[in-house]
Amino acid sequence: MSDHKDIIFGDEWRAWNDPEIPEYFNPNNVVLDKHLSTEKAEATALIVDDESYSYQEFIGHVCRAANGLKALNIETGSRILLFGTDSVEYMAMWFGAIRAGIVPVVVSDAYKAPNLAYFLQDTAAKSLFIDVEQSEKLGDIADDMPWTLENVIVRGSDIGGAPEAGDRNTLTYNEMVEGHPTTFAPVPLHYNDVTYMFYSGGTTGPAKGITHLAHDFYLVPERHGTFMEYGPDDVVHATSKKYFTHGIWPAVLIPFYFGATSVISRLPPTAENVVGVIEKTKPNKLITVPTIIKNLLLFAEQERVPDFSSLELVTSASEKMPPEVFEKFEELFSLEILDSIGSSEITYEWIANRPKEYRRGSLGKPVFGYDVKLMDDDGNEVTEVNTDGEAWIGSSTTCFFYWRKLEKSRDTFVGEWARTGDTLQFDDDGYFWFSGRSDDVFKVKGLWVSPIEVEAAITEHDGVLEAAVVSYEDSEGLTQAKAFIVLKPGVEVDDKLVAELKDGVRKIGGYKVPQEMAFVDMLPRTTLMKIDRRALRELEAQARQG
Repeated sequence: MSDHKDIIFGDEWRAWNDPEIPEYFNPNNVVLDKHLSTEKAEATALIVDDESYSYQEFIGHVCRAANGLKALNIETGSRILLFGTDSVEYMAMWFGAIRAGIVPVVVSDAYKAPNLAYFLQDTAAKSLFIDVEQSEKLGDIADDMPWTLENVIVRGSDIGGAPEAGDRNTLTYNEMVEGHPTTFAPVPLHYNDVTYMFYSGGTTGPAKGITHLAHDFYLVPERHGTFMEYGPDDVVHATSKKYFTHGIWPAVLIPFYFGATSVISRLPPTAENVVGVIEKTKPNKLITVPTIIKNLLLFAEQERVPDFSSLELVTSASEKMPPEVFEKFEELFSLEILDSIGSSEITYEWIANRPKEYRRGSLGKPVFGYDVKLMDDDGNEVTEVNTDGEAWIGSSTTCFFYWRKLEKSRDTFVGEWARTGDTLQFDDDGYFWFSGRSDDVFKVKGLWVSPIEVEAAITEHDGVLEAAVVSYEDSEGLTQAKAFIVLKPGVEVDDKLVAELKDGVRKIGGYKVPQEMAFVDMLPRTTLMKIDRRALRELEAQARQG
C-alpha cells in the first residue's frame, strides 16, 4: 500500500511554493494600494447594502481613519478593540489601524457587557471603536473600565450610551475623521510583527486573543486564492460578520488582493436578508455556514425559491451537515456545497473541497501550504485510512501565541504544529471526514458516542430542522445521551414522531439512541454561529441539580 501521505497530498500541493515576502511592508499596500496604479482604481471594491465604493474611494476612507487615529496620539503598536458590525466605517477602522501601525482586535458585538469589560481588560486596548447601538453596554460597565482605555470612538450621530469619564476621550467616528485628508503614508511593518487579532469563541474557557503576523497578507490570499480559483472579476459575499476569520478573509481580504469586489451588510444574516443581498448584488461566490444554509432551504420551502443564478461557488464551514442538505441545495439551485474546516488560530481554512476536486460530505483535502497530520491518544501519527485522530496543522500562518495565555499557548502550539481539538479521519482517496470535537464525544455503556453522528441521524427526518446531542449523568451516575431538537414550523410532537426519531438513530447503534429528547424553539449558539453544546451541558447539569 502507498504511504498515507501519498494518498493525502496531491501533486499540486507538493508543487506549491509560498510567495517571497519582503522584510518590511504595510498590508494596505498588499491588498489595497497596489490597485491605485491600475484600471482597478475606479472599479468597485466594496458594496455595503445600498452604497458602493471604488478602490480609490475606499482607500480615502481608510486614510481618513488612519489620520484620525494618529491625531488622537494613538501609538504605533498599541491595540484598538473593534466592537461593532459590518459597515464602511468598521472596515475603514480595521484597515486604517493597520495602515497607522495600530493593531485592530475584533470581537463579536453579540457579546454582553461583562464580556466587553473582559476584552478591554485582557487586551489593555488604549482605544475602542463601538457602534452606537452597543454603547449602552459601556454604561453597564462604567465602573469596570480599565485605566488603559483612553479613547472611545462611536459609530453613530452621537455617542449614545457611552459614558464620558475622567480623562477618557469620547467622540463620534465622524468627529474623528472630520477635516482629515484622504492620503496617509502606510507605516512599514516587519513581516513578523503582530498586526491584527481575533478572539476565540470561548467554548472551552475564557475567549483567547489570537495574534497574527503581517506575512498573512501575502500567504493567505496566494494559497487560498489559487486553491479556490479567485479572480479580479469575482463578487464575493460572506454571511459571517467581519469580526470572524471566516468572514473577513474569504470575503474581504482575498477579494481585495485580487482586485475583486467584496459585498458586506449591516443586516443580521436572516434567510430573508441573505436572499435580498444575493439577489441585489449578484455575487458569484458565497461563503456561509450550515445554519444559514438550513434557513435558506426553509425559506425556499415556505416562502419562494430565491434567484441564486449568479452563484458559481458556495462554500460552508464550522459544522457538519447531513446529506439531505447537500441534496436539497443541489436540487433547488444546481449548486454543490463545498464543505471545509478551518480556524481563527490557523488562518483560515486548512482542509477544503474545491470546484475541481471535491467529495460530498467530506471536508476535502489540504489547502496549499497547510500540512496536516492526525495524532492518536498515545501521541502516534495515524497512518491508516478510516481511523480517528486529532488534526494537527503545520502552517506559518498559525497564531503567534494566545494573548496573555502562556499555558494555553504551550498546550495548543507544539513546535511547528497547532493542535486543533478536531477529530478527523481520511479515506482511501485522501479526503478528510469530520468525526467530532474531542471535548464533545462521550461514552455510553463503555462505547464512544459522537454527537454529530447522532444529530445527523435525527435530522434525516423530514420534520426536523436541526438537533444537538449532549451527555448527562442520570440518577444512577451513568452517562446518557440527550437530544435537543428543533422541528420545522407546523410539525407537532407526538409518540409516533419520537419513535421515528429513535428508530433513525437505532440504525447506527442502539446504544447511541438518546435516553431523552427535548423539543425546543432554538439551540444556543456561540458567537461563531456554532451550536453551543457546552452551554447545553451546563444548562442540563443545572436543571438536574435544581
